[in-house]
Amino acid sequence: MILHRECPLCGSKILKGFAIDTLRKGPHISRVKCVNCNLVFANPMADEKELESYYNNYYEKEHYEAVNYKQLISEHFIRISTLNEESIRKEAVFLKLLGGGTRFLDVGCGLGLGLAYANQMNCELFATEFDSGALEFVKSHFPVTTFHGDIWEANYPDSTFDFIHISHVIEHVLDPIAYIQEMKRILKPGGHLAIGTPNFSSNLYKIHRWVKLLKLEVPDIIDGVEHTFLFPKELLQKICEEQGFNVVQHFTQNYGEKLSNLVKYKMSLRKKLNRLVQNMFQVNQWIVCEKNN
Repeated sequence: MILHRECPLCGSKILKGFAIDTLRKGPHISRVKCVNCNLVFANPMADEKELESYYNNYYEKEHYEAVNYKQLISEHFIRISTLNEESIRKEAVFLKLLGGGTRFLDVGCGLGLGLAYANQMNCELFATEFDSGALEFVKSHFPVTTFHGDIWEANYPDSTFDFIHISHVIEHVLDPIAYIQEMKRILKPGGHLAIGTPNFSSNLYKIHRWVKLLKLEVPDIIDGVEHTFLFPKELLQKICEEQGFNVVQHFTQNYGEKLSNLVKYKMSLRKKLNRLVQNMFQVNQWIVCEKNN
């Protein structure tokens, strides 16, 4: 475990306790908030070996089995295969600037939803992922060149990709700034980087926290206990701009849960209600950046 005495982002030593969760299984139990830059992060934080162990066979874990995630994704693949480019750009707004037939890298591709859209647009597909089972899954569906491991271990040449997609990964890594810098290095001049991550500016987080405090209870963790970092919307934009990107899109979205799917999930009524509530708030954010020429 890594114990941070100062903020990993701005270096401030003014940290305040923020949340704790000892009930759910995962690599982290507590979070702190930097008073200076508003970054929220796990502290103590799992180290590289602990995270690698946790993410091995990640999509076989109980919470994914409960929602039959692979089956849901497969159904999405079938639906996406019927869409044209205009429909894809309307549905996946973060891919609005993706050009057909270009080189597309999905960092931490998971089960390949981003790859499905890019494949339908005839892009040349590349992907990185820690979970070997997930890589086998995407390779069985798409003509994709994969790398098992972290992005810098892949050692891609400079200016390789036209578009880099990283969905709900940046909040899991140990050094998000280094990740963004590496993606910038391998992105072509004029290319685009799309980052999807929880929106820590969402009112859901604020309401939950105040309810707990008013009840004189310590706020718990309502998103993934595996998350290492959580970014308020303004902070994520500042980080990208400081790394030399031009921000061309930045928007929030709800959870995107369908009631028809929620009924099928093998989980408690309480968990189903929690997911339903999350669907009422803008809990996710997407930022799309352009690399300067």
